[in-house]
Amino acid sequence: MHTCVLMRRLATFVAMALVCLLPATAPGQEVLSIVAQSQDALNQHDERKALTLIQEGLARFPGDESLKIQLARIYVEQKRDRQALGLLNGLLLENPSSRNAKLALAQVYGYRENYNESDRLYNELLAADPADEAAALGLVHNLILEGKREAARQQVQQAVAQHPTSLELQQYSDYLAETAGREAQPARLHRVQNTESFFADTSGNRSLYSAQSIGYQFSGKLTGRVRMEETSLWKAGTAVETLLSGVAEGRYKLNRYIGVRSSVGAVRFADSNSQPLYGGDLELYPRKGLLLSGGFSRYPVAPTFDSTAFDLLAEGWHARVDYRARNLSLSGSFNIAHYSDGNHGEREWAEGLRWFPWHDNQYAIGGGYAFRHIHFTKDLIHGYFSPNQYRSHLGAAGFRMRLGRHYRGEYLGYGGGELLEDFAGYSPAGEVLLRNDFVFSRWDLAADYSYFHLIQPTGAFRANAVTVTLGYKF
Repeated sequence: MHTCVLMRRLATFVAMALVCLLPATAPGQEVLSIVAQSQDALNQHDERKALTLIQEGLARFPGDESLKIQLARIYVEQKRDRQALGLLNGLLLENPSSRNAKLALAQVYGYRENYNESDRLYNELLAADPADEAAALGLVHNLILEGKREAARQQVQQAVAQHPTSLELQQYSDYLAETAGREAQPARLHRVQNTESFFADTSGNRSLYSAQSIGYQFSGKLTGRVRMEETSLWKAGTAVETLLSGVAEGRYKLNRYIGVRSSVGAVRFADSNSQPLYGGDLELYPRKGLLLSGGFSRYPVAPTFDSTAFDLLAEGWHARVDYRARNLSLSGSFNIAHYSDGNHGEREWAEGLRWFPWHDNQYAIGGGYAFRHIHFTKDLIHGYFSPNQYRSHLGAAGFRMRLGRHYRGEYLGYGGGELLEDFAGYSPAGEVLLRNDFVFSRWDLAADYSYFHLIQPTGAFRANAVTVTLGYKF
């Protein structure tokens, strides 16, 4: 049974359960009718009508709890979760024993995937009344989404014993029986994508990067991707040099904590010399939002026109840590590589960003810090940045916004200092990143711009890059 269907059916059932508990007085019957009409409008995706009905009802019955609970449900539909939580917690402060407010609050926490709080509230309700059908339905729904199917089956059995004629409980029971002994298979997601990127700096380097890929999910554990890339590089007054590469990649998740990734492919340099590419990674997911990975890979190096004369390849070990929470991201990487021209390089990078949202996460401002270290054994001047020692320390500030369901924007600025070993001291450094994401059903479009400068022994060059990515899910 689809998750969204389960959620909507549960919301409807809870709404009707709440209003049916109203006293059979004339005002109570009128409130019941208002809430029922509002919920029906929500089921028809008419949020404006649902809200208008409740606002009119509150104007006539300003202290009515059921109307306020339905208002909280409308807030959730409008993605205004924080306002819904504030309203429901306020009701519980006024009346800590309110079963209806507690039930609605558990449902909101479930929408937000805060299952610990949601499960706690449902269990409190069932401890007070084991025959509370709405609480049992909510708890079973959560347990299914949490992957706790055996616990969900036990809860359904207990609830069915209390309510043997319940259609909703029977549907859950049938669903769990169908999936008994196996994991529920998630919907498979396949994706085709095209990326175009143009780069230019003030030293005359130009490049156009084009990539096409298709990703295919064979099962809940196995995914694959094929990617073709073309990079054209030139300077003013020179002919264009082009590199072509293709890579096939597979990823298998052994369990919820461990995954492996491998890739194989080839690159053809501008002089028609072809070389194999390969890579392998181990991925660990010790907790929600945290990824630890490491592996070995061989890849081409062609950042500028001058580098195309050397058919450069690099191979070596790499590692990465990535932690993502609702408004916090921490990332770091380490790479050590041997270059085909005899050079050896080492890179470390780390960044932390903290966001402070308002207006129900529609807007946010953020700040953070980024560090970078690069070390090479030789500075061969082969068209790639190969300093003996380089460090940068940058503070970050940003703004992001969400407009409706179709647009997300993130704008970041970095400022600080960078140091080359041959320089007497730190020099000013800065970057600007502008990210724009548009989503329309199965289509998504990303339009990004970045500005930064590249410090070299001969000077600092300003650079600009524009990247556009179009994707389609099927």
